[in-house]
Amino acid sequence: MTNPVFKTILIGDNGTPEAEHAVEAAFSLAEGLHARLIVLGILTPPSAESQAEGYGLDGAVKAKKMLEEKFSQLRTSAAQRGISLTAEILEGDPEEMIEQRAEEEGVDLIVVGHRDVTRVRRWMEGSTSETLVKKSKISVLVVRDGDDL
Repeated sequence: MTNPVFKTILIGDNGTPEAEHAVEAAFSLAEGLHARLIVLGILTPPSAESQAEGYGLDGAVKAKKMLEEKFSQLRTSAAQRGISLTAEILEGDPEEMIEQRAEEEGVDLIVVGHRDVTRVRRWMEGSTSETLVKKSKISVLVVRDGDDL
């Protein structure tokens, strides 16, 4: 391949199992395309809806520590596979943080996981993957796990 379409891939990772599927897919793509990976961990204050569904029950400190440990493992795995990887943790709105970093880094592809949420929650909070697909100027890959199908 002389001029790969996807040279830089950004993965949004919030620590959920769905995000893990996105990370696995992005690693596979990066390895095959010799692309650079940016793993962006985003911490958001938990909403009442997410707490009711069991997400966001851990405090911000614990969530950040979990992502730091995960990112350390990802750096090791990337090095073993010959993948250039940058990982960072930010706080804020996931869609805004992903879009901002993607533009700053000249990202060619955004990879996110998909999580089924209730209609009420989708109406109240929206869906990060849906918002990115609708509004991003950058290509977006939404990774679903087998349970979503």
